Amino acid sequence: MIRPASLLLGSAALLLLAACDQTSGVAGDTQVANGSATVAKQYEGPKPEGVSSPNDAVTTTFYIPQAAISDMYEIEASEMALVRAKAPEVKAFARMMIDDHKKTSAALKQFVADNPVNIAIPAHMDARRQAMLSNLKGASDAEFDAQYVGQQSAAHQEAFNLQSSYANRGDYPALKKLAQSTVKLIEHHREQVTALDKKFGTAAGAP
Repeated sequence: MIRPASLLLGSAALLLLAACDQTSGVAGDTQVANGSATVAKQYEGPKPEGVSSPNDAVTTTFYIPQAAISDMYEIEASEMALVRAKAPEVKAFARMMIDDHKKTSAALKQFVADNPVNIAIPAHMDARRQAMLSNLKGASDAEFDAQYVGQQSAAHQEAFNLQSSYANRGDYPALKKLAQSTVKLIEHHREQVTALDKKFGTAAGAP
């Protein structure tokens, strides 16, 4: 009588352990089953919302699409500004943005074509940049310059962080050189847009 009872207890214990193995997330097969969750939890790299400092760890896989999308946004927003902006200084800045970002966009596309990075240039902007463009389109004539300049100020801080981070810590040496040259251009843009933001930006009329 004792023996069958101990067998039953042993069987129950084995079943309980098996159930725990499927749900505990401790090791082995569970690590594989929850692999994506584990990666998401442990990932500490830059997020799609942007790079938070000029010295973040940025991979080539992240950098190329983000740099391309940044150029797309700059070009489209500035083409809108050429038509709608009232201040001559804002129009001149927009023209410079179009010219310069077409060059950086072309250089990035050429790099991707010439190097085995196996990363495609995105065909479209992300939802965040699309929303920024929608805000510009919805701005009244009276507020357009302030909206455009304010966006440009934020966008160039983000671009500076992205380009500087890859220039400092990128994992593809030849692409780091491209980022380094782009940083110099972005720094010049930041100087220009800072002056415009003080004169035309959303905070220009604040006390």
